[in-house]
Amino acid sequence: ELYERAAELSFEGAHFNLGCLYDEGIGVQKDTATAIRYHEAAAMCGHVHARYNLGHEEHRAGNYDIALQHWMIAAKLGDKVALDCVKKLFMDGLATKADNAQA
Repeated sequence: ELYERAAELSFEGAHFNLGCLYDEGIGVQKDTATAIRYHEAAAMCGHVHARYNLGHEEHRAGNYDIALQHWMIAAKLGDKVALDCVKKLFMDGLATKADNAQA
């Protein structure tokens, strides 16, 4: 409940934490769509790990181009795990040399 109140005040960490709770089903019913909505809100506020999580969800769904976009943004903001994901997409032939160099 406190996270929800903080999210209403546009606190990016609250959006991120709510996204994680809904993604894992901790204290709430697991709901991937709701988790994604909270992660999107956090990412729009600049939360790097939320951006990474969005990339992970898109990758899991087979949307590699969108996953790459999320991970590129997270990598540019300093997320080393996202950078590794961009490198892996490159090694798997799902990203270009230019994408890898940009990250």
